[in-house]
Amino acid sequence: MIKIHFLNVGHGDCTIIEHANRNITMIDINNGSGIDDDSFKHIVETLAPERCAALMIKHAAGYDEDTLLAEAGYDIQLANPVAYFKEAFPGRSIFRYIQSHPDCDHLRGLVGLNDEGISITNFWDTTHTKKLDPEKTFECDLAEWKEYNRLRKGDACTVLRLNRGDNGVYYNQDPAGVNGGNGLHILSPTPELTAEYDKDGKRNNLSYVISYHYGGRKVIFGGDAEQPAWDSIYAAKGKNLKCDVLKASHHGRDNGFHEEAVKAMNPSVTIVSVGKKPETDASNKYRKHSGAVWSTRWYGTMTLTITQDGEMAWEAEKVRA
Repeated sequence: MIKIHFLNVGHGDCTIIEHANRNITMIDINNGSGIDDDSFKHIVETLAPERCAALMIKHAAGYDEDTLLAEAGYDIQLANPVAYFKEAFPGRSIFRYIQSHPDCDHLRGLVGLNDEGISITNFWDTTHTKKLDPEKTFECDLAEWKEYNRLRKGDACTVLRLNRGDNGVYYNQDPAGVNGGNGLHILSPTPELTAEYDKDGKRNNLSYVISYHYGGRKVIFGGDAEQPAWDSIYAAKGKNLKCDVLKASHHGRDNGFHEEAVKAMNPSVTIVSVGKKPETDASNKYRKHSGAVWSTRWYGTMTLTITQDGEMAWEAEKVRA
C-alpha cells in the first residue's frame, strides 16, 4: 500500500509519497505563511456574499484572519510541510527529495527541513544556470536559495539530474536483491528542453514531470511544465499518458494546460495546488477531460491511498461540490 499527501501550501507545491517499502519521496516544498488578500476576498465572496463587505473591512482592520474565515464558513488550514512531516513521520528522513525546478514557491522550506534535522538522502535537481539577484529579496528568501544551492552541490546528499527515459535502481527499477524500485518514471525534462529553455530563462519548461506507477494505477505530477514541455511529452508518449490522477501543471494556469495531453491522460481526478485563483485559471478546461477537479483552496490537504490491488481511497479536509 502507498499513500500520497497533496499538501495545501497556498501558492506553491508540496507532495509527499509514502512508498510500500517505507521510502519517502517529497516533491517540492513551500511554507505558506497565510492566505493572500485576493484569496481571502474570493473565499468570502463565494461562501458569504451577503457578509463580504463587512468581513473585508474587518480584515483590512487587522482582525484575526482565521476567525473571519470561520465566520464565512471556511475552516481549511494551510499546511506547513516541515511541521506536517514531523507529525506524520516522526524521526524519519526523506529518502528522495525532487526539486521540480528552481522557482521559490517550490523550494521555500528547505531551510526548515535542515533546521529540524530532517535529512535528505537523494536530491533530484534540474540542470540550469539560474542565479538569484541579491537585490530582489522578494523573489525568495536568500537563506532558502543558499540552502538549495548547498544541497544541489552534493555535499550533504546524492544529487541526481535525470531526463526522460532514464532508468535506475530505487526510482524505477527493482532488480533481484534490491528492495527499492519506487515506480517513478520521468516524462520530462530532456536535454533538448534544458538547453533551449535554460538559455532563454523560461525555466518552467525544465520542470520534472513524473509518472508514478503503483498497483496498476498511475499518478502524473505536472510540476510547472508549460506548453513546449507538454508538446515534447505528448509527441513522445501520446496515448500512453493515460492516468488515474493528475496534479495540474503550473497551479492550474492556462499556460500549463495542454489539450491533447490532458485528453490522453483522462484522469478521474485532477488536483490543483493553488492559493490565489490564477487570472488564467484553466479548471474548466481540465473538467472537459477529468472526472473531477479538486483545488487545495477548497479541499485543503488531500491524501490518496492506493492498495497493491489498485483500490483507491481519498481523504480531504472539506469536500466542496
